[in-house]
Amino acid sequence: MTGRPKFIVQLATAAVLGATLALGGCADSMDVNGKIFDWMGVSTAAMEQKKREPQLAARTPLVLPPNADRLPEPGSGQGSSSEVAALNDPEEVKARKAKEQQAQHLAYCRGEKQWKEKVAKGDDVGPYRSPYGPCPSLLDLNANVKQ
Repeated sequence: MTGRPKFIVQLATAAVLGATLALGGCADSMDVNGKIFDWMGVSTAAMEQKKREPQLAARTPLVLPPNADRLPEPGSGQGSSSEVAALNDPEEVKARKAKEQQAQHLAYCRGEKQWKEKVAKGDDVGPYRSPYGPCPSLLDLNANVKQ
């Protein structure tokens, strides 16, 4: 009895595969329609939409300045390179940022920047804290003055 059901299963499998191959060749192309296939981009409508050329609005033409005589000739060198280099000097930028950070640090230590704690707790704020490090004490300020 074991051989007969096994033979039936193999025969049914062969029949299903044969029917699939025979019927698969009947159609020239496969149409897939539906919202899910549109969303995935594999439906016939989505494929046709991809083939279409996008419609763009006409661009405005270039506008020339009112008087072209005022513009310097390219490469005439009227702008000096030292002026341009001074604008983005890394050492000056670094010094400026350090100075700004020191000013913010002292503002935190004096309590000028901790307005949220003052509003939430009132006058009982406690020692001021800075995100840039420990605040200088009176002894630290006197040591900096003597140097």
